[in-house]
Amino acid sequence: MKQSVQRYSVKIPKHDVIDKKVYYIISVYNLEGGQPREIRKRYSELESMHQKILEWIHIFKIKIPMIHFPKKKFLFHTNQSEESIIKRRGELQQYLNEILACPELHCLGVIEEMLPKEPKLGTQKQNEPPIDRRWQEIQQLKESYLAKHGDSIFSLPQKKIEQQSKQQYIFKFEDHIIFDDSALYTIQITDTITNKSWKFTQRFQDLRDYHRQLKNIPLDFPLPNFPEKKIVNLSDASDLRGRKQQLEDYLNRIFGYQTIVESAIMVFFIAKSQLDGNEIGCRSKGNSQTTLDNSSIKSKSQTTIEQLDEDHKQPRKITC
Repeated sequence: MKQSVQRYSVKIPKHDVIDKKVYYIISVYNLEGGQPREIRKRYSELESMHQKILEWIHIFKIKIPMIHFPKKKFLFHTNQSEESIIKRRGELQQYLNEILACPELHCLGVIEEMLPKEPKLGTQKQNEPPIDRRWQEIQQLKESYLAKHGDSIFSLPQKKIEQQSKQQYIFKFEDHIIFDDSALYTIQITDTITNKSWKFTQRFQDLRDYHRQLKNIPLDFPLPNFPEKKIVNLSDASDLRGRKQQLEDYLNRIFGYQTIVESAIMVFFIAKSQLDGNEIGCRSKGNSQTTLDNSSIKSKSQTTIEQLDEDHKQPRKITC
């Protein structure tokens, strides 16, 4: 691999503890100059970011050195001692420096939002329009999809024609499985304009991340509320049925707003769902691959709550 020049440096000099939760104060420096970017992140937020990075590497077959995220402590919580927190700060600092040493990852949304602004290099540079990295990601997703399904349609949000009342995307929640103490939902999307349908999988926290990004874009109407996080008992099937209905209603509601449909965030969501999922009725060679397969999940999507409850005699609670 060609050696690249390190452009950014990360330091985690301090932390805050609020309501027994540790917030790491992360400073990201541009080695070419300018003001550093300071952000506050919890361990769980950085762990979620790491999962998105792994997805990015898998989708685009990026060849970079193996990067390991600091493991959770199982016997005791890190926030139980100042010494453990300081040690974790060092581990996360090393991890983030390794991530930012890979320029191939810089255009990924979760990484780009951490980077400091470029130093001012001259009038011409300042007057250039900013590069929308997310649209570059969308284009790469489209190219990767068409490389695998060249004879297929790649669905992207379209401008609404005057007097057209039909909603382009309709969502329906179907099966779910329990994996790693959270629910993984199978969602069917139907594009009513192209008549294309496909299925993909998402967790509650994945959809919540998209909602948080939507809160940062200007809208001339109130953004519909995202369902609140809750703990459900695995033995109560009605809880998950209710949760699926809430999430289905939420997605169908926000996709009724054309401004949201055409936003870069949701265009990326639609594009990525096709690359991750299975097109209904498409020609494929052998067994079709879904994110369930890519995540090495052995359970079948049709697994019922009752079957899982028999396998786990002790009732468990899950986040969904």
